Amino acid sequence: MKPFDVFQPGLHRGSAHLPHDPVKAYAYVEHPVEGWRVYLRSCLFLYSHDARDPKQFLVVKRRGAHASSATWEPPKGQMEGKDLHANRSILQNLTENVLRETEEESHITKVARLRHTGLIFQSQESSYPPNHFFQYHIFQGIATPDQIKQSFDTFQWIKEHPKGFARWRRDRREKDAVDWFHPRRTRLNPRWTPSIAVMYLQHAPPVPLGK
Repeated sequence: MKPFDVFQPGLHRGSAHLPHDPVKAYAYVEHPVEGWRVYLRSCLFLYSHDARDPKQFLVVKRRGAHASSATWEPPKGQMEGKDLHANRSILQNLTENVLRETEEESHITKVARLRHTGLIFQSQESSYPPNHFFQYHIFQGIATPDQIKQSFDTFQWIKEHPKGFARWRRDRREKDAVDWFHPRRTRLNPRWTPSIAVMYLQHAPPVPLGK
């Protein structure tokens, strides 16, 4: 199915509490006539400034999982309703969302050459009604050497200070390790991530090199 156009004018914006995490309200757009609803998500393929291989992107590991388990993924996440601002375009909201998720999950606070690749992964959760979907909007970007060092140093601190890490707020405690993707050493989380990565690696534009 071709992804729905969430950038078109006239869509209703809202948020809803979902069964998998009833505490948070997740952002969506909904077509006023056709009735479809799309929950907004984003994913960032992040590279070092001298990257040459599109497969050498940054990945983070789910907290508490063994490093050899399939729990690695690029920074990604779902937009919350409180972050869907009415005075900004959907693209602006998605861009802010991917930067926020990247900061929370990888502790990289500045991304250079950030761009929406034009790639959109659309699917449905098993709990969704037939006309509800989600979309991952796939971004690319570059992290400077200082930002990469900041990320790896932060995760080293996390490893050395588990009690301090446990006191961080929930959104910043979801990941506990960082690395560069390797198909055997950092196996991808099987929930949506492999399909997103395959789509990206097959169709993404060249890595935007430069600081």
